[in-house]
Amino acid sequence: MKTLLLALAATALGALLPGAALAETRSICAYDPGGRTGEFSRIMEEFKLQASGWGAEIDIRTYTDEETAAKDYDAGKCDGVVATGVRLQRFNRFSSTIEAIGAITEYGILKQLVDSFVRYPSAARRLRSGAHETIGVLPAGLVFLYVRDREIDTVEELAGKRIATMDYDRAAPVMVNRIGAIMVPADLGTFGPMFNNGNVDACYMSAIGYRPFELWRGMDNGGGVVDLPLAMATIQVLVRHERFPDEFGAKSREWFAGQFDRARKAVLKDQNGIDEKYWIRIPKESRPGFDDLFLQSRIALRDEHKAYDGAMLSVLRRLRCARDGARSECAEQKE
Repeated sequence: MKTLLLALAATALGALLPGAALAETRSICAYDPGGRTGEFSRIMEEFKLQASGWGAEIDIRTYTDEETAAKDYDAGKCDGVVATGVRLQRFNRFSSTIEAIGAITEYGILKQLVDSFVRYPSAARRLRSGAHETIGVLPAGLVFLYVRDREIDTVEELAGKRIATMDYDRAAPVMVNRIGAIMVPADLGTFGPMFNNGNVDACYMSAIGYRPFELWRGMDNGGGVVDLPLAMATIQVLVRHERFPDEFGAKSREWFAGQFDRARKAVLKDQNGIDEKYWIRIPKESRPGFDDLFLQSRIALRDEHKAYDGAMLSVLRRLRCARDGARSECAEQKE
């Protein structure tokens, strides 16, 4: 008993002494357009509690400016970052290719992909690139084209139009050039005002940006939202894996996969919140033209521009063809 009491006293005294060992805290710079009250922020706060049980104390730093969050991570101010896949493409091309143009146009395909990262270690290994590892992927909504003139419903009618284009997205300029449109450099802080004030004819964004950026203002005089999805936006969690315990990535991916339906419900709420009067329904006969444009753009971005990862494109093609084997790409197998 005497020995036990001495040991307890020594432990208590050690905790009070300067330099006593404290649990190390890792920081994550987390972007959410809705700030601390946004759905992704709430998910990250819950993740913080889970991570504590895996041996990682985490400090969540919330950002409403995505570029700043990514720059702070790149500068080493954070051990992890939460941002869209396209913003993180310079850190991991495999996971950023999830957002390839026209590659995922329904949530079910993304759900299958996210589940495969948990189920198959060979797939998960590709989520580690150098010092960086993608430990979570959540849907941020289908990306749609917002136009100021609702008569635009074919590829040809986009020629000559000014499109606000994210200047950090290596894929977007290729796509804009292919349709003969004019690229106007923008970022998340400027594209909304550009569109609403008439400085551009079109912009693209998932539905989660509809309300924060008040995009209805740019559509009130005859504009609309083209109902053909351009891509699937994602929120991805990326970390410097050496700063976290072993197996942290695997445990995190499994936990985030369990939050998929919750995130999907939130983004669908935003999508369904777009007034029906704004939707531009693309005729069935016009859709093959868009599909071919998307396919040719993905191939160019894989082979010529090295912006897309070929392995991810191949996985996505197989998932699309498993759902619809009649697609022409299933026989051609160009990806």
